[in-house]
Amino acid sequence: MKKLLGALATTTVLATTAAWADDIKIGLSVDQLFESRVAVNDGIKAEAAARGFEIVEVVADGDAQQQNAQIQSLITQEVDAILVCAVDQNTIERALMAAKKANIPVVAYDRDLPDSRVVQAFVGPDSIWDGRLAGEYTAKALADVDGEITIVELIGALNDQNGIDRSKGFREGISSLQNVTILEVPTDWDSARALAGTQNAFQANPDIDAVFAATDTHIPGVETVLADLGKIVPVGEPGHVVVTGVNGSNDGYQAVVKGVADGFVVMGTEATGRKAVELVADILDGKTVERINVIPGDFYTTETAEANKATIWGAK
Repeated sequence: MKKLLGALATTTVLATTAAWADDIKIGLSVDQLFESRVAVNDGIKAEAAARGFEIVEVVADGDAQQQNAQIQSLITQEVDAILVCAVDQNTIERALMAAKKANIPVVAYDRDLPDSRVVQAFVGPDSIWDGRLAGEYTAKALADVDGEITIVELIGALNDQNGIDRSKGFREGISSLQNVTILEVPTDWDSARALAGTQNAFQANPDIDAVFAATDTHIPGVETVLADLGKIVPVGEPGHVVVTGVNGSNDGYQAVVKGVADGFVVMGTEATGRKAVELVADILDGKTVERINVIPGDFYTTETAEANKATIWGAK
């Protein structure tokens, strides 16, 4: 499709994707592969297959410079559009500018690039909403606590809009609580850092009331710390530490079902992936699309998680 359209003026409305479906090639630039990213990518591939689109996937393995080189490779291969989940929102723009120069539209998925001059649309989790759901549950669970409340927040990467927004949403969710001290533990999404930070927090503050994990893949580390300290207490009983997280992984699901965690927010991974391809199709059709497209998650507790297993991507 790219070669055929190359002779057209850039202002010409592109032919419908229905007519050119067999020729459309989408570059999929992935930051790195882990459970939730693979789940979203599966949604992308399923929707692309349903529309007859070809996917050319490259994975940067967490290396921002490698991702920039891979995007240049996609441009050289004359893809018709690029779906990108950036390793680092601060270093990706140069590569995306090259795509713009080649008249290749760019859609960001899973991780927004709010300052980009190139990205035409974004689809991903409603991370403020998701964090707020966990915060509201935590606030309700701790509403009757007298005196100071101490909460450990395992913060995701600060160069990742999802990490920033989940933290913002969580703090909005607990805003009804009084006398709250938040112990921030930066993790950069790394489980070893989350474990060490949780251990240090409990050593310095034995009377912690709650833990919020920006990704529920860190909850097994929280469980390890609580077990070592003899603090795994059933929900509703004195001494219980409220634990919540965001993601929907099998780690989160198992922790919630066992009662180690009170609840978790499950992201709509398949819906995100399918929406990403829909946005690409609309842009190639010359349609106007919304810049921000978010998929809110659902909160499941120890009472509701198992009954809703079929809707939890990590439990499948």
